[in-house]
Amino acid sequence: MLTGAKCEAGVCTCDSDYTYVRGRCRKLVDLGQPCSDDIDCFFSHNRESVVCHRGSCECADGFYRRSSNVCRRRVTNGEECLVHQDCDGDNLRCVNQRCTDAAAQTAKSLQDVAIQTSQSLEKPHVEGSPAKAPPAPKTRDAETNTDTAAATKRVQISTKRAAKECERCRKFGDPCVEEGVECPEVPYTVCRMGQCHCREGYYHKEGRCMAELGEYVHDGQYCEPGTQFSNRRCTCRNDQFYDNNMRTCLKSALGINTSCTQQSQCSPYGAAYCPSVSPKRCTCHPYARYDEATELCVAKDGYEAYCERDGDCALANARCSTEKTCVCKPSYYYVNERCKAANGGECETAADCAFEEAVCQSPSVQSEDESVEPAEPKRCSCGKGHYYQASGNRCLKEAEQYGDECSVDEQCQPLLGELGQCIEGQCQCDENEHHFKDGKCNMKIALDARCSKTSECFVDGDDQDNVECRNSACQCKFDYSPDVERQKCIRPSGKNSSDRPSALKVITLLLTSAAVLITGSALRDAYYG
Repeated sequence: MLTGAKCEAGVCTCDSDYTYVRGRCRKLVDLGQPCSDDIDCFFSHNRESVVCHRGSCECADGFYRRSSNVCRRRVTNGEECLVHQDCDGDNLRCVNQRCTDAAAQTAKSLQDVAIQTSQSLEKPHVEGSPAKAPPAPKTRDAETNTDTAAATKRVQISTKRAAKECERCRKFGDPCVEEGVECPEVPYTVCRMGQCHCREGYYHKEGRCMAELGEYVHDGQYCEPGTQFSNRRCTCRNDQFYDNNMRTCLKSALGINTSCTQQSQCSPYGAAYCPSVSPKRCTCHPYARYDEATELCVAKDGYEAYCERDGDCALANARCSTEKTCVCKPSYYYVNERCKAANGGECETAADCAFEEAVCQSPSVQSEDESVEPAEPKRCSCGKGHYYQASGNRCLKEAEQYGDECSVDEQCQPLLGELGQCIEGQCQCDENEHHFKDGKCNMKIALDARCSKTSECFVDGDDQDNVECRNSACQCKFDYSPDVERQKCIRPSGKNSSDRPSALKVITLLLTSAAVLITGSALRDAYYG
């Protein structure tokens, strides 16, 4: 098969950018692209649909351009169709895969009902009387244009005569001499390397060179059963499509989101494809949307439109994705039919930002005075007292006091520190591991444990002011005794239960006061004496 072929799951097939035709994988060009022969043009599962006209690929006569690269046959009343757009004529609709005049069909149905009603009234049926069967219609052979019986007899005679006259005729695989010339008595062959082989576009089957779909033949016997012999070519019905092997016809899928096995079954429905993995159902490409009125996948405009490169995207601040759709560039979001800047993106006004509560200003501008000339480009950011949430692309109000409403932890942390959390919709500390002190959430560090600041030290009860971080360890303040087991700082033993000074302390205080007085009196006497 030369270039463009691969072995996939034990089967020879073509690469994604190649199409199998005339015995090998070929890279075909799209509609409107330069060509030198009809076979150069991508035919979307119907060889008759395209031609190379004046050096450019175009839809053939009788076909119309369905989507970006698909040509479909125009059909009239009573012919096979798949979607309404196939039917060429006013009031024609595709009903049960046949083009039907909706108005005429309704009128005919009403007329048939009236006739049947009239006949039933005029000629009542007599029970037991057999109905006379209509004569069997004569069937005619499409190729010989004769009655079936006569055709059968004629075929038998022709077969006998052909067998008698061609007992010594050359056959497929027989030796030949003239290289590159057709072997006599063996249609669609060529002498290659001394043997009679089938030409490109034809394949051997039971001693005969059969035509691939789309190839010309002089007789329908060279087309596979299940295909059509039309305009001297092997083709498929209008509601069927070529199989990848170019030998058999496939039934079309019944519409979008219906079962399929190959891409050709979905091609009638516009920009649709058959997924390579289950569930295999006809699906619109990412760059298309389903239109119920036309029953087609219609290409999108602007955002998610089809593209090959970034320059194909007409939408500002858009790029071409790996799925060949126009999407917003990194740090941009699609909002109100525009690609708007996320936090930190350049802007002219706040309307260029993709989130609410946004401001557009230069990071170097500290004041809110817009008359100040910025030193660098303006960028989108959240206003003062708000936090930007990247996952939701929004500004959230920061908490102003303990217990304020919130939705994420980051709203609480400017106020409560990095340990602040949003618990049950309120900014608070996790009381199992942290405690609120000095306006922040702090780790709970027990007595005698190592610490770095007093706010980390924690004791049970309301005596939080009686503990401090001293010498890198949590300790009770002076005049308080630690109870490590109960994690408390106890009042000094010098105080009784009534919180009045003990007798010992009173005596000590009196003696100290007396000593001061005596010393003062002695100094006075010495001075004046």
